[in-house]
Amino acid sequence: MAILVIADDLTGAAEIGGIILRHGLSVEIVHTLETSTNKDVRILNTNTRSLKEKEALSHLKELFSTNPILKWDWIYLKFDSALRGHIAAEISFYCRAFQKDNVVFCPVNPTLGRVIEDNGWYWVDGKPIAETDFAQDPEFPIEKSGVLEVLGGDYWHLVKDVQGLSTEKSPYIVAAVNDLEGLHKWASTATSFGIYAGAAAFFEALLLQRKKALPMTKDLEPWPQSPILYVCGSNHENSIKRIAKVDANKVVYWQSIGEENKVAMDVLGKIEKFGKVILTVARTVSHDAQTIRACMAEIVGIVQQTCPLQELVIEGGATARAVLEVLDIDTLLPVREYGPGVIRNHVPGVTLAVTLKPGSYPWTENLWVF
Repeated sequence: MAILVIADDLTGAAEIGGIILRHGLSVEIVHTLETSTNKDVRILNTNTRSLKEKEALSHLKELFSTNPILKWDWIYLKFDSALRGHIAAEISFYCRAFQKDNVVFCPVNPTLGRVIEDNGWYWVDGKPIAETDFAQDPEFPIEKSGVLEVLGGDYWHLVKDVQGLSTEKSPYIVAAVNDLEGLHKWASTATSFGIYAGAAAFFEALLLQRKKALPMTKDLEPWPQSPILYVCGSNHENSIKRIAKVDANKVVYWQSIGEENKVAMDVLGKIEKFGKVILTVARTVSHDAQTIRACMAEIVGIVQQTCPLQELVIEGGATARAVLEVLDIDTLLPVREYGPGVIRNHVPGVTLAVTLKPGSYPWTENLWVF
């Protein structure tokens, strides 16, 4: 079975890669579909979550200028489980591009406490999502808790039970799922829908339905060894608190445009002295997110040119993509899942290993040792 997963950011793509590894399939993460592949699953990172909506749609038109639907047995659209991104606009694009009339969107992840109740409210760890840290997201603040309100558009409809699909006339469906049992019920439906979309948990449930006898893989890849550069581009509250507990001598803060070379030299000096260093953004910085990402990536590029890294750990999907662009890395090969969404990747042709982690996901403790 040839599977294409389209993700709107890099850590989301890596999270799917970890699921694929866990179930014994081969996988790669790419940023174009121009080359052929011999992998069971190809994950395309469009990186559209870091773009403005018009830019994102223009980028997608270029990526899919030829019809790729004929190559794949199954296509899944991976979006953020916290509803960030241009979700409704992109799904509409894919329906047109792939000539599909129907979509089931299921963004939940019950394991992380992210569920949709029957009234359509999205909850995260027992709180309406608009009352969580996601309300302060710099690019996609979630200011409403009703999932239909977040998506926008009158053509979306909430369906509380998979049995309701038989009577639902709307082609754009949001699945109200509040536990794992409900998730697997939706994944097992025999109803033929054109596109399935949502978070990683829904993808895994669908995968289990399609390949029921998947062998589980063993973790043969090592934990990262010093020297390691941690690049923390997330402004999530948990990330900020964790960094605050680290010895200040092992943290390097970027504060203003023009100091990238100086910061890079500071990083290099601390890596030589301590072996593990965190590069992050000072809380006083008021620049826009794209500028911050670009400057952080430039710093990593200077470090890599001066003294090539062997281990790079990046938190935050948009930051990770900016770093990979500067390092001229187009393909990642997931090799180990340290924890949900925390994925180690090899870079073809070089010895660099890149571990990716979504900003809102918990750290794997063995990966964060300071």
